[in-house]
Amino acid sequence: MQAYAAKLIDLIELKAEKIAKQWAADVRQHNRTPSYSSLPLDRVIERGVDFYRLFRQMSLANVPYEAAKTFSWKYAKECYQEKIPLQEAVYALILLRRNLWLYAEFQGVFTSALEQQQAVESLNRTILMYDYVSYQVIEKYQEMIQNDVDKKIGSIKLVMNNPISSIKNIYKSGLMGILILVACILSYYYHAILGTGVIFTHLFYIPIILASVWWGKKGIFVAIFLAGLILTSHVLFLKAVPFLDDIIRALMFIVIGGVVGWLMDGIKRIEDMYKATI
Repeated sequence: MQAYAAKLIDLIELKAEKIAKQWAADVRQHNRTPSYSSLPLDRVIERGVDFYRLFRQMSLANVPYEAAKTFSWKYAKECYQEKIPLQEAVYALILLRRNLWLYAEFQGVFTSALEQQQAVESLNRTILMYDYVSYQVIEKYQEMIQNDVDKKIGSIKLVMNNPISSIKNIYKSGLMGILILVACILSYYYHAILGTGVIFTHLFYIPIILASVWWGKKGIFVAIFLAGLILTSHVLFLKAVPFLDDIIRALMFIVIGGVVGWLMDGIKRIEDMYKATI
């Protein structure tokens, strides 16, 4: 039986480039692998040649699964860098196997009834190699996706997990209460005593952003309260001062609080989905 497997391996190695060109033409025009149509033809052919020459390496290796990684990891990295979706990368592998068998059948490699019966071994070897490569490519893709996600949300996770953000809810509520009390005192002092609308309200963004980071969209209630505070204080103590500036500031409080809260809720959902895939 080994002789028939060797016969197929010899054919693949001898005609690797020819079969790869056949595969390249197929994969670049197939409707399930549209990303390949934009790749240079020589690069696609080279990828096919690497796959077909892997048969010899795996047949000689003591651990074929490890030998398959020489192709699988390179293939996965290249496809990922070229932004080829995983489903297209895997379907391209299916076409690699299909074109191999179509070529072998066309060449009449297994002609007699006995040879066709013994060809089952070659088929099993091909399927085993394809299974190894497919699994390793998917595994490598997942690893690279996780690494990219870690890099992209790493700085955000630092903000979310810093000492201030990770304190218990009871302390968060207490600290927020103190910040709101300070905001009330500042509003009274500047509006009632000094009689000025000087821009002390920039300090209000501290509790607004903290509330949104801690409680997501619910944090907007802090922004709404502070917006109402500054407008009420203006009506009571700054009747002679134009109202427009404080209206704009109040609206900005709500916009900033809403946007940050919405972003934090979105980040939390992405992080939960990411954890579920690990």
